[in-house]
Amino acid sequence: MAATAQSYLDRTLYPERLHDDVELLRTAIHEAHPDPYRYHTKAELDALIDRVRDSIVLPMSLVEFEQALMPVFRGVGDAHCRPEWPVPMQGTLQREASLLPLQVKVLPEGVFVEEELKGFRSIPVGSRIIAINGLPIERAMERLLATVVCDGANRTYAERVVEREFNVRYHLYVEQAATYRVAYRAPDKSLGEQVVFGMTGSEITSTRKPKGASLLSWGATAYPESGVLWLNLRTLDPGELDLGGQRPDRFLQAMLSEAHKDKARTLVIDVRGAGGRELAMAELVYSAIARTPFKVLDAMIVRSIAPPRARPTHAIPEDFYASANARFLLAGKGDYRLPESDSRLAEQAPMSKAFTGKVYVVCDGYTRDAAAALVMMVRRNKRGRVIGEETGSNAFGFTGGPEWVVTAPASGLRFHVPLLKYVPAGHGEGPTDRGEQPNHQAYPTPGGLARGQDQLRSALLEMIQELE
Repeated sequence: MAATAQSYLDRTLYPERLHDDVELLRTAIHEAHPDPYRYHTKAELDALIDRVRDSIVLPMSLVEFEQALMPVFRGVGDAHCRPEWPVPMQGTLQREASLLPLQVKVLPEGVFVEEELKGFRSIPVGSRIIAINGLPIERAMERLLATVVCDGANRTYAERVVEREFNVRYHLYVEQAATYRVAYRAPDKSLGEQVVFGMTGSEITSTRKPKGASLLSWGATAYPESGVLWLNLRTLDPGELDLGGQRPDRFLQAMLSEAHKDKARTLVIDVRGAGGRELAMAELVYSAIARTPFKVLDAMIVRSIAPPRARPTHAIPEDFYASANARFLLAGKGDYRLPESDSRLAEQAPMSKAFTGKVYVVCDGYTRDAAAALVMMVRRNKRGRVIGEETGSNAFGFTGGPEWVVTAPASGLRFHVPLLKYVPAGHGEGPTDRGEQPNHQAYPTPGGLARGQDQLRSALLEMIQELE
């Protein structure tokens, strides 16, 4: 019987049964993952898994077991190959856990308060956090960053995940408390300390002050004084766009018409925080700015093309296996690849009346999957300048698409194992275990947080105007 949600901090999981969960994970990685030996040979990965299994000698809590598995997931080095909490536990975290009601921003200068989630401002926005309950924030961040599975050695992605999930991760991996004593340095440089009472996720949701109407996933803002049209593409997931009633093809056609009518000279595509697993979305957006034919991918690779034997622990994408045999060809060493004649590897044509002016793309560490592929095409085809941080998806190959979801019987953890590896077209720069590198690194500023401004946007618009 899987651990119940209420016992995720109790040491009730026995080693012998957890060893079986470890073996289940080992088998799934070897059977299904499209690139499991990228950073370790098979023998090295097996030795790593052996060490993790053999280190489990005492009863563990669910949280402790998940963290014991981290060396395995980090050894594979794939953000999509990851553990997920059981659904009942996720509900308990929302309803019962006492969370620190702060939203933070991780910047090169430190960790800053972006918002106090209970709706008050007892700690000034833009304050740099020094310590929580006496624990220096640097030590807390070391623990939290180590809990994130990244593509290779991509620390920037880990920072963006931690800041988005700060209160839940702090509760799980640092401490469980009813009150939190936060020491901080305010924007005016004065030192302060504030006791903040914990709140459940449900309480935070119900007490937050509304910020007006919800924003659509895609939007455009014109800046006539500088000839700029700024696109906010908050997702490249067609399902999310459909929920908002937005058609990406129609949006892009309307955008091109607006750019032509307003005589826009520069287009900024802002994909900070954007994801989406369908790479056709990256192809569609890039076609609106392309000057010449282009490719999204050089290769698509799988290792599992036949459905595995049925097991109650495994949720398998049957539709994928129904056609995989017909699409992928054996390429050697257990790899199967799409033939070069496949349309997904073919050159694509620019959209009619595609934008021909200057292009900038703004991205951050949480720009991943399809949005990261868009960044890569802009950078590698020299179609524009990339501003911000390295992307969250690896520049030399990342996974996605259909996946196995394997539920471990003893712990209830769900192991996600992707089936496809994408090799982006062109050549990346920088280390092979990192994301696509920007032309110009840029981050939000503490001053911008304090004033509630998007300082990166302001600075880029100012630069564009000066260059005109």
